[in-house]
Amino acid sequence: MITSSQTSPTSQVNKVIPLLEKNYGNNLDSDYTEKIQELDRNFNYSANSNAYWSELEHSTLYGTSLYEQASQSQKLALNHLHWVLFYKSVADSEIETIHYNTITADCLMAANSDYKMLVELLAHETSQERHHIHAFYQINYKTTKSLLGKKALINPVSDQASLHKHKSFQFSNYLSCAANFIATMMLKDKEQSNSENSKDANKPVSFPTSGFVHGFSGQSTQLRRQFFYDNWGSYPFLAANFYGVRYMANLLLKNHEFCIHNYHKKLQKNNDFVASPTTISHYHFLDESFHTTTSLFMARDFYKNLPKPSNYEKLIANLAILQAQQENLNDISGISTNRFLSDGDTIIFLMKLLQSPVFDMSSQEAMQWIEKCLCHEHEGFHVNLKVHNKLLSELRKFAEQVDYLWPVNREMRVMASGGSIKKAIKNNIKAFKQFSESIIASN
Repeated sequence: MITSSQTSPTSQVNKVIPLLEKNYGNNLDSDYTEKIQELDRNFNYSANSNAYWSELEHSTLYGTSLYEQASQSQKLALNHLHWVLFYKSVADSEIETIHYNTITADCLMAANSDYKMLVELLAHETSQERHHIHAFYQINYKTTKSLLGKKALINPVSDQASLHKHKSFQFSNYLSCAANFIATMMLKDKEQSNSENSKDANKPVSFPTSGFVHGFSGQSTQLRRQFFYDNWGSYPFLAANFYGVRYMANLLLKNHEFCIHNYHKKLQKNNDFVASPTTISHYHFLDESFHTTTSLFMARDFYKNLPKPSNYEKLIANLAILQAQQENLNDISGISTNRFLSDGDTIIFLMKLLQSPVFDMSSQEAMQWIEKCLCHEHEGFHVNLKVHNKLLSELRKFAEQVDYLWPVNREMRVMASGGSIKKAIKNNIKAFKQFSESIIASN
């Protein structure tokens, strides 16, 4: 175990621990996870297919001319696929969280045995994440299969070639998703104790997720993932820094899920039908509120009771926050209200969507519509920018309270620089041109 160069007095009272303990107790008293499990077990797509799962603006391609002329059934499908896309990313993020909860808990326990409660708290949150992941994969699989067909659940060789050449992201690669999920569930009955965690401390990070920690952009390399894994699991200060990254992910989730939570309440108030995925989002929002509180206390307050960090530790902590900005929050999207990356890496998915039974377009027609949706200004970009600016304000408010951050992180400058519709369209035009050229070259 590597420790900081300076030590703090052993008599120092950690005022954060009682707050974390209270949050843990409130989580234990709740039953939101159990309600998600029940909804997961009983989910049937056809029984939920005729209702919107969130507000209309939370629909794939919302605000585009294609959305405006879409039929009622197509708009329902686009609304459901937006839910699928969002919770695919959430599931990947929660798989990553399971791994990093474990190594940081081990690191903190090794540093101070008084932190046993933290280990138990994080183990409980990890258990909840497994049930969340199962529900998301179950609904995503059944919904995608019903709307897009079985072919959408795999990546053909041609997709993989484009993926390699242009770094395109294929959201519905459920083969790798399933592998991630199975690996996660294999840990279900294992004791999340310090001794068992130590056995795995030197194992490489090999789970190929595209969640918030590893980066939605898909640019994070295996070497980079291993680097942060090793550091977050070796230094108590950096273990606390992981929760700064986790809190950024929590805010991104909360920013969108709060809207679905309100939509759920509105439907209930009007005695309208509430689809199961909407209710799952509602309970997940409530479940994750405990996790968000944990992240905030750990990232903003807990590290101040640890030994002062070395220059190396502060360097790594800032690089982690900088990477989180760069790989998750550096652009504006025209196809999703809660996505803050270039849309260029969604072209393969859009091709499958437009050629699926939902739209039944030819390849040429699909390409024409993708160009219209990605490369020209429309309402969707403006809705996304509004959400972007709200999240930016919340992240800056958090970062202002973390004294070790560089200005580029305290002011979230990378995210702020991406808040430009003009820049987003320029990036999309470049990506679309590259994709078009690859299609021509392959014919």
